[in-house]
Amino acid sequence: MTITMSEDYADRGGRPRRRRTRALATAAAAALAGVVLAACGGTSGTPAASAPGATGSAATGGGCHAGATTLTAWGWSAGYDLVVKKFNQTHPDICVKLENAGAAGDEYTKLSDALKAHSGTPDVAQIEYFELPSFEITKSLVDLTPYGVGDAKADEAPAAWSQVVQGSAQYAMPVDLGPLALYYNSAVFAAHKIAVPTTWAEFATAADKLHAADPKAAITNFDPVSAQDVLALMQQYGAFPFSYSGGDTVGIDFTGPAQTAFARFWQGLIDKKEVTTAADFSPAQWSNLDSGANAARISPAWGPVGMQGSIKKTIGSWRAAPMPQTTAGQNATGNWGGSTLAVIKGTAHAKEAAEFVKWFGGSADAWQILSGDVAGAFPGYLPLMDSPSFQARTLPISGDSQPNKVFATAAHAVRPAQWPPIMTAALTRWTTAFAGVTKGSTTLEQAFATFQHQMVDYAKSQGFTVTEG
Repeated sequence: MTITMSEDYADRGGRPRRRRTRALATAAAAALAGVVLAACGGTSGTPAASAPGATGSAATGGGCHAGATTLTAWGWSAGYDLVVKKFNQTHPDICVKLENAGAAGDEYTKLSDALKAHSGTPDVAQIEYFELPSFEITKSLVDLTPYGVGDAKADEAPAAWSQVVQGSAQYAMPVDLGPLALYYNSAVFAAHKIAVPTTWAEFATAADKLHAADPKAAITNFDPVSAQDVLALMQQYGAFPFSYSGGDTVGIDFTGPAQTAFARFWQGLIDKKEVTTAADFSPAQWSNLDSGANAARISPAWGPVGMQGSIKKTIGSWRAAPMPQTTAGQNATGNWGGSTLAVIKGTAHAKEAAEFVKWFGGSADAWQILSGDVAGAFPGYLPLMDSPSFQARTLPISGDSQPNKVFATAAHAVRPAQWPPIMTAALTRWTTAFAGVTKGSTTLEQAFATFQHQMVDYAKSQGFTVTEG
């Protein structure tokens, strides 16, 4: 076993694409929130200071009491500064200073460098679910179990909680989630008399019917270069390719029966031009969704908020429905995105840091802000997620329908996923390995086979024992 933090991060050839696009989606949500707030004549929110890169009053620990224990927290998501400000106001013995060390990959690189140098590490850091094992295996995170953070488990969605524990240890506090649902243009579906599909077979039939009626139309977009998008779909399909339960053995399977069936299904739709392959969050994708060229989007729960800031013509037409299933009667979905807060090894204030992260991810006060217009996060916090008031919320993009109700139901049906401690390298290599699918020079099944070899070789080079199939 030879993996080290520096080795895992040495392969960065560029920031993984999903991270960039999620940041753009967050920025779009923040921008929209600014419009909404302005239209309402302003509120106590400060949208400009909540965007990535913000250094508002919370960044300097505004609102702290004299003599309080000071913590430094790294985070980039919109609205985090407002939550920290609330914490400082209500916890006079602790003062949190929020710093933006960059979004996702940029922060992880700085964090790994600081850990390696044994200098400059924060007490707390925002880390996405998929990246936690990379920091767990290098023993960079504080086990929160002795600090009572586990008491929050009953209030957290199992899909979130299961990703922050490893064995008897808890390495982070979950914050938000991104369960998938089918988000469709009801006007387009009605115009072509297409029933909302409940299985993937019905989805393919609907794609055929739509494309036959309008050769310029495709039922949805499938961006093969968007790793986390594809992995979330594979999770829903029962074809998640990774397994890891701690230690030095990882499972990698992109060529098994379920994975091959998944690849052939989407490649068939690509070949018939019944799905497009535009880059996620690109102008082309938004244009396709707004013109009817794409009749649906496979969307995470946080998607509609950002989407309604990027389309204009079809506002009010979009509805949420459960994801199509591989077998009729099933109820399974995947998860795309979401973050945690972890306490970083070396902190002199682990007890106070644990109190902060537990409150941040698991209190009504924090979620009142996190689920608001500025942050726009979808909760993993069950008292809010399952509440009638949250599920009854409407968005302009969905008219008088209630998309939160569908996404909340989906959050309870997320299939388990085990992220391996090699995701940094996986996301970096994915872009190159799958670019040919978009270009039409290779198939998804061929890209899976190539990626399988690449990741197996990489994992073995880092000292892991690899199980395939």
